[in-house]
Amino acid sequence: MTDVKEPDHLALRPITNGRRQLGTTRVANEVVASIAAFAALQVSGIHAMYHPGGQQFDRIVRRSHAHRGVRVEMRDDALHLSLYVVMESGGNVPVVGAEVQRRVADAIDRMLALRVEEVNVFVSEVAFA
Repeated sequence: MTDVKEPDHLALRPITNGRRQLGTTRVANEVVASIAAFAALQVSGIHAMYHPGGQQFDRIVRRSHAHRGVRVEMRDDALHLSLYVVMESGGNVPVVGAEVQRRVADAIDRMLALRVEEVNVFVSEVAFA
């Protein structure tokens, strides 16, 4: 018997509505990261997600950039997210960071029904117009 390690997937809480559970729904960490990145990019004052290095490699293999700049960890049945963002110059960092945290937590809760323990926002770069 060989040990096969499954990829990192998060199990979603079943919503029963009086029916028996028909199976399991799992979502890849990249999906969680994509949702978080999309929510963050909707915040006024966020220019882009930050992804150090790797841009050349991503261009060569043509991988999707949707989840870059987000680290996803599951600890004690709760999500711990770290978002690395590029802010627009002139923005108020605490206000923009708090709005990113709120929108990301709301999007994850609404779309995946997963408990978000923390959303850490790191301003890694500032874009000057």
